Amino acid sequence: MIDGLRNWIIEICTAVIFITAVEMILPNNNLKKYAKFVLGLILITVLINPIIKLFDKNFDLAAYTNKAYEYMDEKKYENDVEKYKQEGMNKTVSVFKENVENLCKEKLKEEFPRNNYKVDAAVDYDKSSDSVYVKNVKVGIKDGTIESVKKIDIGSKGAAASSNPSINDERSRLMKSYLSKELKISESSIEVYKN
Repeated sequence: MIDGLRNWIIEICTAVIFITAVEMILPNNNLKKYAKFVLGLILITVLINPIIKLFDKNFDLAAYTNKAYEYMDEKKYENDVEKYKQEGMNKTVSVFKENVENLCKEKLKEEFPRNNYKVDAAVDYDKSSDSVYVKNVKVGIKDGTIESVKKIDIGSKGAAASSNPSINDERSRLMKSYLSKELKISESSIEVYKN
């Protein structure tokens, strides 16, 4: 215990002497405030090192520093960065899809208020242009009546609900044209069906 306390006091004294010497050598410019910040972090680390060791007997600052150095040196972080970038892109695409669907519902409700709408948008990410785009939009029109029961085909590979046929009347053409202008996509990418 006494050896540990003696070593801690020696480390503090060494750090203070080192910090004082560095501050005396530094010129009076913008670099000095950044150097003081880093030197302050060093002093804080020296001060709290024994406190951390009280809670974690296996704590070794040098070992953690070596692990961090190896991690950066071996460029393991590049795999992690790529993984987080992909997760971020997937999240962005998901949020974009949800926003497009909500926007379509709102715009259709404003322009064609008699019905309710179910919107399913397919969006994707284009690496070459680094952008998210709308591939297609499917709009289901609910006219307020009770929905009919959908046929379900039970096969060997599971159940699949049959899709609703597209409608191609004047109202659906107006909806396609309106959404095409609002979303800036071609009318052929928009499908309107009775839900």
